[in-house]
Amino acid sequence: MNTNMEKPLNFGKILDQTFRIIKNYFKPLFMISFLIMTPIYLIQVITLIMSGRDLITSVDPSQNFLMQITENTESFAFSTSTEDIGTIISFLLTVIATPLVLGGTIYVVKFARQGKKVTTGEMIKMALPRYWPMLWTTLLLGIMLSAAIFATVFLVVIAGTSLALLIHPIFGWLIGFLLAIGIFLGLGLLLTRFSLALAAVLFERVAPGLVKSWRLTKRLTWKFFGLYVILTIIMSAITSFLQVPLILLGNSIFSNLLINFITMVASLITYVGYGVMYFDARLRHEAVDLKEMIDTYESQEQS
Repeated sequence: MNTNMEKPLNFGKILDQTFRIIKNYFKPLFMISFLIMTPIYLIQVITLIMSGRDLITSVDPSQNFLMQITENTESFAFSTSTEDIGTIISFLLTVIATPLVLGGTIYVVKFARQGKKVTTGEMIKMALPRYWPMLWTTLLLGIMLSAAIFATVFLVVIAGTSLALLIHPIFGWLIGFLLAIGIFLGLGLLLTRFSLALAAVLFERVAPGLVKSWRLTKRLTWKFFGLYVILTIIMSAITSFLQVPLILLGNSIFSNLLINFITMVASLITYVGYGVMYFDARLRHEAVDLKEMIDTYESQEQS
């Protein structure tokens, strides 16, 4: 796989390398997420037990199959106050854990591209020194994304409603729809320019890394934006397909654990793809990987 370091990757080869790394290094990739996320999942289990959820299934044997499916689907829409508190705590802990999971995953990608063996503990250990800068950068990007979404919804609703009242309802909402697409595309491209900030913080010793990311994504914005969309669609499709049978279990403790497990595994697609894109950007703009190959060759010659 280290032969791919000699030249930049196109759209298709980035996707190919992403899935090759997942295939060849699935165990360490999975274990990084598993070790870090398991305590959070245990907290979710405790809150579900406290709220009185069934362990295996919430199906009533006296009902027919169609009624069971309907009630189990509806059960996911209702939650107790204990579950809501547990969900908020789990979300906050997930935000805190994500930089470490992503950092360890990117290190796996780095060594996988060089054809080297990796160990789970070593990858997590290597990401730890840059954890806090990555966390602050994660929070900053989260604030930027939330503000962008809020601004988009606000502008679309105001513009669509105003035009609907002043001109015609259909025309107003049509313009609102087109405006939403335009804003989504513009914000998506803008956020893509900042998207490599976390990886830059991990390797470049900069924080929050927005300027570095802006430079790395120059002339790569459309390609990376398309890759993010494709990777998100693939991850969402896999997650949705595997979660559909879990409706039979209802909103039980076991079904929630399986949903978390499926989401964790599917997230590897976006994490690994993100790492591949970062190293591809470095190779294009700084030839860092090429320099490392030359240094390695020279050291071998001297020895």
